[in-house]
Amino acid sequence: MKKMAALGLAALLAAGLSGCGGRAAGGNEFAPAENSIYIAEDGKVSSAFVEPYEEEYYTEDSLKSYLEEALAGQYGDLNVTLRECAVENGSMKAVFDYGSPEDLVRFLADQKSEDLNLADFQVETVETALAEGTVTADALVGAADGSPVDFETLARQKGYVVTVEGTASVCAQGEILYVSEGVEMTDGTARVDGGPAFLVIR
Repeated sequence: MKKMAALGLAALLAAGLSGCGGRAAGGNEFAPAENSIYIAEDGKVSSAFVEPYEEEYYTEDSLKSYLEEALAGQYGDLNVTLRECAVENGSMKAVFDYGSPEDLVRFLADQKSEDLNLADFQVETVETALAEGTVTADALVGAADGSPVDFETLARQKGYVVTVEGTASVCAQGEILYVSEGVEMTDGTARVDGGPAFLVIR
């Protein structure tokens, strides 16, 4: 919602909230503190818009009704649902779930958010990504320490390879194990600006 222009919400975002909040490592739910993308343990994708606001005329019920009506109307051709929204403590939050990464990219393209501005976003199993040549081990390093990654270690992973092209903060229910060059890791959140970048999530 840094504007959330296509849904008609005026400029709400000031900037600078840090981290995905409860990024759900260890099975916790997504509790975002910034505009971000979330990968669940089953590979499903969600996004969050978190906006500071000062006006008092927004209520949680009115925001929820407005967003649901807009999704049913303007975005009826996309598989996107409103999981939750909240208006409290000077902040608005809306979390959306998507049927596919393509739905995510198409929806975000309409929102004009500088924080979530994607040209491409894909989620594949590690097995599929290696088989199709999406990423190679030598393009990755350990997310925690920058250590090299070998093919055998990568091939044993049972998680997902996430391809990100554009600008986004990405967190996951599982652990982000490996990242490609240019990805900045902060408190379990992968920050991408450009790309294509690759994340391996367990």
